Amino acid sequence: MPSKKLVGLYAFLIVAMLIPVSHASLPPSQCGLLPSSMANLLSSSAPWYCPINGQIYSAWKNELPLALVALLLAFTVAALIFMIGVAFKNDRIRNFGIGELYESTASAIIVVLFLYISAIVLGLGPSIVVGGINPYATSIHLISSTINQAEILYSSIYTIYLSDTFYTTIGASIYIQDYNITAPLSYARLLYTFPLQTFFIQPSLAIGGFLVDGIAALYAQYYLIVFFSVAAIPVFIVPGVIFRIFFPTRALGGVLIAIGIAFYLVMPTLFAVAYYFTSPQLLHGLETTTSQLNRWGSGTGSQQNALSPTSPLSEALSSAQSALSSFWLLILFYPSLIIAVSYVFITQLATFIGGASRVGGKMRSFV
Repeated sequence: MPSKKLVGLYAFLIVAMLIPVSHASLPPSQCGLLPSSMANLLSSSAPWYCPINGQIYSAWKNELPLALVALLLAFTVAALIFMIGVAFKNDRIRNFGIGELYESTASAIIVVLFLYISAIVLGLGPSIVVGGINPYATSIHLISSTINQAEILYSSIYTIYLSDTFYTTIGASIYIQDYNITAPLSYARLLYTFPLQTFFIQPSLAIGGFLVDGIAALYAQYYLIVFFSVAAIPVFIVPGVIFRIFFPTRALGGVLIAIGIAFYLVMPTLFAVAYYFTSPQLLHGLETTTSQLNRWGSGTGSQQNALSPTSPLSEALSSAQSALSSFWLLILFYPSLIIAVSYVFITQLATFIGGASRVGGKMRSFV
């Protein structure tokens, strides 16, 4: 009878779910509860992932009792639905109960093997793809280096801008017996204020505004990576596993797991790759431009060296504009592309994790 098979499966899964409870009391190793062979492999191929697995272990051991209780409740509800369908000879209720039993079985596998699945998804897989490159440290280091150099460049531009703007406001008025004869002086002042405004002051305003917006965008990227490196496991992945157990919150659980993996693994790796190939050249361009500005913009040279399109300060601003073409990629194009890829990853993974009930309903013939 199908009911006997279900009762046997139910009893087996209850015993299987109790096994990790004894393991949870063991002291955590460097890689959580991973076998020594897998821990050694991770330590050699991707050493930064062992602390990650230790973080997963610390978060999971506190939630494991709740997950086991939720699993027992899910199996009980699924079995009751199945028995109600059998008692009333209602195939729709019976098939729904069978589907929920398959879903509960899948959730039990995820719960029991959560630490090992996490080690493969967050450890072995990335170690094969990126090797010895730490995507978190690489992305955070390159972003912070770009922020620091952009702030230094902005400070140099702003210092020269203040000096040149001050000189353009200097004027004099001469009165002879109540007659103002300052017009010639005003025309003479235009001989240097107009070139300064045209070739340095206005371009520096545009470049400075772009730098401020870019630095704000870089700070947003930086703290987004830092936030998810801390919150992805305890806030998204672990609760997602628990929410996935129950039918009403299964889709939400799949979304939470997908968000956690995407922003904890996919997004930092993509940022590290993007900055690895773009940031060194950008940093070199920003450093070169900063040194040129500091060289030609000191003292009275800030006015004398910005009076024509070929003046040193004007050419330095042209170099800054060329360097900021890569800056635009880092603050707008690459983040948009990375967010789009992360979104597609989340939707596909969430559908796979949270939409498996359709598969469970089709497998009822095996029970």
